[in-house]
Amino acid sequence: MAVLERIGLRYIYHDEQTCCGRRFYMEGEIVYAKDLGDKLLTEYDVNLPFIVPDCACAGYMKKYFRTLLENTHIPNDLKSFTQHVYELCDYLVYVKQLQNLGNKFSHRVFYFKSCASRNLYPQSDAPEILLSNTEGLELLTDDTIQGCCGANGRFSMANPSAAETLTGDIVKRIYDMGAQYVTSTDIHCLQQLDAFIADHDTGLDVIHIADILNGE
Repeated sequence: MAVLERIGLRYIYHDEQTCCGRRFYMEGEIVYAKDLGDKLLTEYDVNLPFIVPDCACAGYMKKYFRTLLENTHIPNDLKSFTQHVYELCDYLVYVKQLQNLGNKFSHRVFYFKSCASRNLYPQSDAPEILLSNTEGLELLTDDTIQGCCGANGRFSMANPSAAETLTGDIVKRIYDMGAQYVTSTDIHCLQQLDAFIADHDTGLDVIHIADILNGE
C-alpha cells in the first residue's frame, strides 16, 4: 500500500480481507478456495485494478478463478476481475508506465525469479526494470537458476531434506555472487529462503521487493 501511496494513487483495502485461497486450492480443499474467491469478488469492484504484491497469488487468480467461480458469479464480472489482476511491479511498469519511483536502496541485491513469476503469472521483466532504476542498488541476477526454491505447496513439509538441498544450493549461489540482500516478487519463496538463511547464519538478508521500492 505504501508503494501505491508513493506514486499518488488512492486505494481500497478491507481489513477483514484474508486470502485468495490458493493454498487451499493446491491442497484440494476446493470448497474453502471457492469461498475465499467468492469473498474477494464480493468485496471489491471487479472493474478496478486489483494489485497483488505476489506473483503466485496474482497468477492463481488470473488462471483459476474463472473456472473455480463460474457457477457463482456473472461471467462478465469474472472476466473483468481476472483481467484486472496485476502483480505490483507489472502494474507499475506496464500499466502506469513508471520505470523509476525515485527510491533508494544502497546495497547489492539478488533478484530471485520465482517459479510463479516464470510459469504462472504472465512473464514480465518489470521487477528487474524497477530494481535497475533504484538509486544505489547493484542488481545481481543469474538466469541459470531455474529450479524451485523448495517452498512450492507442501513440498517443503513432505520432503524436508530435498527442499533444504534445493534452498541451500540457491542460497549458496546467491551468497557466492556477493549479494547482501535477496529479493523476490513472491512471499512464500522469501520465507523459505529466510528460514534457511536464519538456520545457517549465511550472512544474507531477505527483503520483499515492495520494501525496496518504498525505500527513501
